[in-house]
Amino acid sequence: VRVEAQGVLERIRLEVVRKDWEKVTSLPDQEIDLERGAMLMARVCYPEVDAKGCGEQLDQLAEKIRPKVKEIEKPKDQLKTLSHFLFEDQRFRGNWEDYFDPQNSYLNKVLERKLGIPISLSVLYLLIAKRLKLPVFGVGIPGHFMVKYEDERTELYVDTFNGGRFLSRPECIQFMVEAGYPYQSEFMEGVSPREILARMLRNLILIYVDRHETTLEKTLTRFMDMLYK
Repeated sequence: VRVEAQGVLERIRLEVVRKDWEKVTSLPDQEIDLERGAMLMARVCYPEVDAKGCGEQLDQLAEKIRPKVKEIEKPKDQLKTLSHFLFEDQRFRGNWEDYFDPQNSYLNKVLERKLGIPISLSVLYLLIAKRLKLPVFGVGIPGHFMVKYEDERTELYVDTFNGGRFLSRPECIQFMVEAGYPYQSEFMEGVSPREILARMLRNLILIYVDRHETTLEKTLTRFMDMLYK
């Protein structure tokens, strides 16, 4: 009876998360709240995740670096300051040792462990940059994910998985070609919050398929279906 009751409660819990996910993802692409979507994704695996607390952590990180960023005029230099803060001072880093650990994909765990993969570290970067009003967006090139800044004279890519290093467009193209992907100009364009969430889901679904964790795989696949409903 206890086991059955726990199963019922779990289904109810996931149904609540599913309804919240539907509300968030039913909006037009650019109106989707990336932070809220990422936290709802985390609630699937971590029922007790503190979304408010994670938001406050992001607020605190932004406030720590805000005075230095405000002293700088050029957005390019502001981003260099933010990169140094996150990847040198705060020691966020790519998890080379255990890349396919699902914890790397959940924002709450990235904040807790300071470990992530390209897309989750890029989401962290984007959410803090948004708080600082820095004009950046995500770029999902094949096999990697980065943050991009662009104005009429400058185009820069931030490789969050590799210490926040800055790359030029030709360097990104070289990265793709060396990794075996044919270059297409659309790969270098910014992606919407919906596309970012979809890529995060795909990563997790593949991990759970490989681990034979069927319940999580099916739940997240359902979330993916809803994302493009």
